[in-house]
Amino acid sequence: MELKLGDFGLATEVSDSENRRKSVCGTPNYIAPEVLWGTDGHSFEVDIWALGVVTYTLLVGRPPFETRDLQETYIKIKNASYTYPKHVFVSEISKKFIESLLQKNPKNRITLEKIMDHEFFTGKHKS
Repeated sequence: MELKLGDFGLATEVSDSENRRKSVCGTPNYIAPEVLWGTDGHSFEVDIWALGVVTYTLLVGRPPFETRDLQETYIKIKNASYTYPKHVFVSEISKKFIESLLQKNPKNRITLEKIMDHEFFTGKHKS
């Protein structure tokens, strides 16, 4: 497996999880809820959220929160409100993986270590 990422125009280096950013910037469909709330700042967890959006987009063909109205998109993001189209098959393993990434509360999101061990990537079904 080889993963290539792009669009680092607004990237910043964060040395530890206590180092929080307060800027509200990013590609609208990929912004995490905590960035839009603008209260306590944000850190590594926004990248986990973005991975959830990318994964959903790759499997479904469009971003999970996309609407024609930017404010409506932001409301859906803040509420982590998304559905799967009936005409696209998404496996239960994939749905569970995406759900673990797109948690509204950043503290409830899956960790990077658990992502690497998730059955979505390993192919090993957990009993």
